[in-house]
Amino acid sequence: MIQGIIDWLVNVISVLGYPGVFISVFLESFIAPIPSEIILPFSGFVASMGSMKIYLVIIVATIAAYLGSLPFYFIGRWGEKPVLKFLDKYGKYLFIKQSDVKKGFEVFDKYGNGVVFVGRVVPIIRTLISFPAGVSKMNFLKFTIYTLLGSLVWNIVLTYTGYILGDHWEKIGVIVGKYEKAIIIVCIFLLLLYVGRGIKDVLRSRVKK
Repeated sequence: MIQGIIDWLVNVISVLGYPGVFISVFLESFIAPIPSEIILPFSGFVASMGSMKIYLVIIVATIAAYLGSLPFYFIGRWGEKPVLKFLDKYGKYLFIKQSDVKKGFEVFDKYGNGVVFVGRVVPIIRTLISFPAGVSKMNFLKFTIYTLLGSLVWNIVLTYTGYILGDHWEKIGVIVGKYEKAIIIVCIFLLLLYVGRGIKDVLRSRVKK
């Protein structure tokens, strides 16, 4: 069934262009098994044929990923019990397992808010990290920034790689799976760099005062 959904989404991108990218990435954001490792590289491949602009594909995909993360965040704001109740009732339709949700909560508890940024490049966690962020009442602006930045980095990497590889875009899924840990480390480094720069700016402004 999932393969059928993926094939349908690929066709949607081919036929609709930007709206197809938006629909595909939006759905990928809260249906766990739909791999962005296929959706985004294919979007880049389509852009390489001249029917779409690569930068617009990335922008549309980033906005769609962010909006797709919001439903689970707001459900999480109701509390952990409502989340589990929601998943008991609807989780099977979204192909979400209780064990995966628990893993998402464990990762969030261990690493804190920053995992919302890093989690955007980790399969399954990418979809579920909005739940614990909402349950913890994570600041909405911070959630927005981390989600947009994480999604932007991921979208640039996969879409542009698909753009470069052209007909060989399907190889990206294999590459991502092989070097997933390295990609996560790079994203953590970028997060620390971003946070460090923010702290530096705050300290600098206090010194000036």
